[in-house]
Amino acid sequence: MKHFVIAFALASGLSACSSESTSESDQVEVPQPNVLELQVEGLSFTGPDTINSGWTTIRVINEGGMTHHALVYRLPDGITAEMVDELVVEPIQASLTAAIAGDFETAAEISATIPAWVADLVWLGGPGMMSDGVTGEATMFLEPGNYIVECYVKTNGIQHNYNPVPGEFGMVFPLTVLAEDGGMAEPDANVTLTITNDGYEIAGGAFVSGDNSVRVNFAEQRRYNDFVGHDAHLFRIDEDTDVEAAAAWPDFFPIDGQQTPAPAQFVGGIHDMPQGATGYFRVNLQPGDYGITAEIPDAVESGFFTRFTVEGE
Repeated sequence: MKHFVIAFALASGLSACSSESTSESDQVEVPQPNVLELQVEGLSFTGPDTINSGWTTIRVINEGGMTHHALVYRLPDGITAEMVDELVVEPIQASLTAAIAGDFETAAEISATIPAWVADLVWLGGPGMMSDGVTGEATMFLEPGNYIVECYVKTNGIQHNYNPVPGEFGMVFPLTVLAEDGGMAEPDANVTLTITNDGYEIAGGAFVSGDNSVRVNFAEQRRYNDFVGHDAHLFRIDEDTDVEAAAAWPDFFPIDGQQTPAPAQFVGGIHDMPQGATGYFRVNLQPGDYGITAEIPDAVESGFFTRFTVEGE
């Protein structure tokens, strides 16, 4: 009987340990999405203005009636969204207005007033060009800090980030990335796109019909016109698409650059990130032909245009 009691106690103890072990394993945290979802309403982004840090998805639902994008960048210490609006956005708009009027001397003088700290803004991706009805989604690793989500596409010579009402923002959306880690895992991808100074390389996988997750390796990066760098914007090529015009359209600096309406259906992508960084974007593709282009001068001539075909299922 004594041996039975001891055996029963041991068995009960083992059972308890097993149950406790199972309970502990059940409590292992599963990575959760860390998603900031923004809507386009008129010429504004609306939605939460804080998000946890780490791997972070910025999703923009574009039902605003025109093409937009959503560049994400980190502000240097001591720089506020109000300062960006007043000292960067307003002068760029004033310079653009002067250039449209043919007064290029005044345009250059106004541009020269933009503060030197603009070079310290750190571009960290964000959803690329999205035509009306497209949801853009990009995922990046964001450190805690103060950021802006911005669209500067132009309509009738006015940038979407510009609001003529003093103290009011256009598509300049202040975002705080909190110290708390969002617990999101790095995404998987079915396509890997590598960007170098020579252009694009589809380094792994292939685009498919339906949902695609695209890993973008920014192997090399440089700035053009002291402002923009290598990025990737996808557009659909239909029978009547002017491919040359669509590939050149994201270049902001010509007067007609990024002027709506866009010459093609843009379906998403990712903005520029620092050299060595990796970002992700999602696109939903129907069978057909597509192009990838960059927001840089002379993208095609510089090797920053590639064409691919999505086969039907």
